[in-house]
Amino acid sequence: MLSARTTRYSVFLLLTVSAVLSHAQDARDPAGGAADRILALDPRWTVAFDTPAVAAAGFDQEAAYVPLEGGALIAIDLERGRVRWQIKLPTSVTPATGDGMVFAAADGDVIALDQRSGAILWRTTLPGALAGRLYWDSGWVLASTDSGALLALRAQDGHVLWSHALGARLAVRPSPSGDHLYAALDDGRLAALDFDTGDPAWTLALDQEVTGILALEEQLLVGTRANLLHSISVDRGRIRWTQRAGADVMGAPVADDDFIYFVAFDNVLRALNRSNGNMRWTRNLPSRPSGGALRADDVVLVPFSTTDIGAYLATTGAPAFTIRAASELGGAPFLRDNARATATRLVATSREGNLQGFAARFEQPPVPLAELPGARVGG
Repeated sequence: MLSARTTRYSVFLLLTVSAVLSHAQDARDPAGGAADRILALDPRWTVAFDTPAVAAAGFDQEAAYVPLEGGALIAIDLERGRVRWQIKLPTSVTPATGDGMVFAAADGDVIALDQRSGAILWRTTLPGALAGRLYWDSGWVLASTDSGALLALRAQDGHVLWSHALGARLAVRPSPSGDHLYAALDDGRLAALDFDTGDPAWTLALDQEVTGILALEEQLLVGTRANLLHSISVDRGRIRWTQRAGADVMGAPVADDDFIYFVAFDNVLRALNRSNGNMRWTRNLPSRPSGGALRADDVVLVPFSTTDIGAYLATTGAPAFTIRAASELGGAPFLRDNARATATRLVATSREGNLQGFAARFEQPPVPLAELPGARVGG
């Protein structure tokens, strides 16, 4: 039978262990548990290609589609990192995805492939050379030509719905909102285009090189190489407010109901009030970003030009955790929106074009010990 002194010591040790575990939990999550909704992600699989990728991968929720040197397009299943299919297709353009299809460009044509098999579904010849990548949105495929024309193709069959001469190429991925498509052109103009006809509702001569845009219901957010993030009214095309950074804005901003988040090459992550652009918080980053920010659950993810992806609490900017890839990152990772809790959640791309999948780390929650080694607590 244990003495009273031994029992008191055992209880003291039990409480001490519980306190240490609680302190470790608080240290991992300074906001008291918010970051636990997306736990630190661990690597699940890695795909290294025999030949280099010639363009960034295109993604949907099921697979990555990678153009390879030598004229091949390969589909990698995101669940297990295995080859789904591979076809001969001489393309050097990042594919677009949507409506269960993959849209590639080769030899002056836009080609639609079945998402699951890679079979060709239709082919449409463009009136000029493609300038940049293809984009899918709401059942349409958008293509910008080197002559400054923008075409909208029906995703179902490749029929050209409209073609509009904008006089300049798309600078970055266009962004839709409501019945308009918002585009940044490489001559420094912004344009709001009617989705049905392609006709401009307004244009704005911003005269700045745009790095990314995001259309919201009430405003168009535009990052530029002039160290500025602009808010543009979607109805009239006028600047509502402007926030200055210390260097070029990197990629497109992201937003939630309250905040707008963006990173710049001054190695700072910023959160602004969504309605008026006032600064809410800033976070100095440990390295140069390699892509724009991503919003996931309760954190903002920032890829660096190293092997790391930093996660910061969306409410305060406090560090939450770090994801470490196998090699240096080559751009923004892809985040799966509808993945199961145990499935691959994030896919990182290396500078060589190789892929690595990450899934949530599940750990047993700390619980009080019923027994200590070599001693029984209680009478």
